[in-house]
Amino acid sequence: MRIKEALKEKNGSYILEKLLNKDKAWLFLNDNLNVPNEYFVIQKKIKNGYPIEYIFEEVFFYGEKFYIKEGILIPRDDTELVVEKAIKVINEKCKMKNEKCLVVDCCTGCGVIAIEIAKWTNTKVVATDISELALEVARKNAKIHNVNIEFKRCDLFDVKGDILVANPPYVENFWKKPNKYEPDLAFFGGVDGLDIVRKIIKKAKNLNYKIAIIEIGYNQKENLIEFLNEIDCKYEFFKDLGGRIRGVKINFFSKK
Repeated sequence: MRIKEALKEKNGSYILEKLLNKDKAWLFLNDNLNVPNEYFVIQKKIKNGYPIEYIFEEVFFYGEKFYIKEGILIPRDDTELVVEKAIKVINEKCKMKNEKCLVVDCCTGCGVIAIEIAKWTNTKVVATDISELALEVARKNAKIHNVNIEFKRCDLFDVKGDILVANPPYVENFWKKPNKYEPDLAFFGGVDGLDIVRKIIKKAKNLNYKIAIIEIGYNQKENLIEFLNEIDCKYEFFKDLGGRIRGVKINFFSKK
């Protein structure tokens, strides 16, 4: 196969740029050359369901490149909306207090949410995860992006803070994962997907957090409303660019 043919295939340009260490302009100027044999090996892996992010150990999120490896949840574009919401809320809240807030990123995974918050807000950020492998990757990403984050291994979180941000496992147990290589632990959240979300909200309230911003599934609003109406809080849902529910912002009322 020649480069010109590979460029027509999905991910063809990206794979060749990585394999040949050349940019896209070079590929078009030299499109009569044959592709290396490794190209076919990689395409076969991808067609068999292996994530391309794991092959090259990189993922792009919020316009930046992050390290990733097999066994860690791959960040999705939809989560960028949660990050934008969190950054806006944090900056508004901290400006009102005129001091640094303590923000906790629960279920941090490879750390992208915590890192972007650390970059775009004047806050102290603590990132937690139950997986030591995830924390290993998150620490490496924090070092790559030159941000100061405290990482803690624990079940959900045990830190008192001002604002809680989370992209927890919220997929219903009956859904099929997009691939078999990402961990079940990072996907599934019970029969309705909200088991861990409810635990996070309860814990944040008990630890006197002021605000929680949590990613949820597009079809989970009504079930979550039923739960939220049972606790002392104010809430609002926000949508992604496609107009579907993407997350919820919760304001906890101060205990009297």
